[in-house]
Amino acid sequence: MKKLLLSTITAAAFAVGTNAYALIASDNGGNYGGGWTNGANGGSGFGAWGISINAGTGSAGNFIGDPSSGGITGMTTNSFGLYASPTASGAGVDADRSFSSALSDGDVFSFQWSINFDSGSGGNKGFNLYTGSPGTGQIVNVNNAGSSAITFNGADIGFGYGTAAMTWTFTQVSSSALSLTVNDRDGVGTFTTNLTGLAGPVNSFRFYASAMQAGDSAQPYFNNLNVVPEPSTYALLALSAVGLAGYAARRRARK
Repeated sequence: MKKLLLSTITAAAFAVGTNAYALIASDNGGNYGGGWTNGANGGSGFGAWGISINAGTGSAGNFIGDPSSGGITGMTTNSFGLYASPTASGAGVDADRSFSSALSDGDVFSFQWSINFDSGSGGNKGFNLYTGSPGTGQIVNVNNAGSSAITFNGADIGFGYGTAAMTWTFTQVSSSALSLTVNDRDGVGTFTTNLTGLAGPVNSFRFYASAMQAGDSAQPYFNNLNVVPEPSTYALLALSAVGLAGYAARRRARK
């Protein structure tokens, strides 16, 4: 019985140490078998995708594809992609998704988002975060328009041209505060900022593209969506489990 208890506790410690980062939410383009459609719901911890397409006088849509075909580096072959072209066509696509539950204090939401060519005159590509359902309570807008610049809530974050995958990491510090860290698309440097006074925690997001240049190199890609506990919480859980295993081992040795 003691051996069984010890092995159970040890297994729990190992599980916490290896799986805690995947406990809340996770998804990637490889879960869709090449077919990403409205209402699809791969991975875990998210609601279904809501995809809205307006072709205008051009074409728009969503797909699972290889970012390297658009000159992007650092992303896997099966990633999420959007297209909407040409410029001045009115074409646009939104890919909306909610979390199964809003982020809690300390939760970390991260994903890759990459672009090559700028959006072109009149075009846009980027993403939003919301405190309510998609389109409600916007607290973050990240956008690329008619130059290589990327803006965060309207302010240029200082990134120049580059084709490296950017990993955007948002930490829900509290229900009214959010922090961001992201690596530069040229592979050098980072941008960090904090938002306070928010109406609530992050509950949904939107990836979008509109009236861009035509061609693979203009299309935005994103992938590897994850929500994990705060790293310090993860470490505490792992140490607690290991401590329990050690305590059981010492008791067994004394007897």
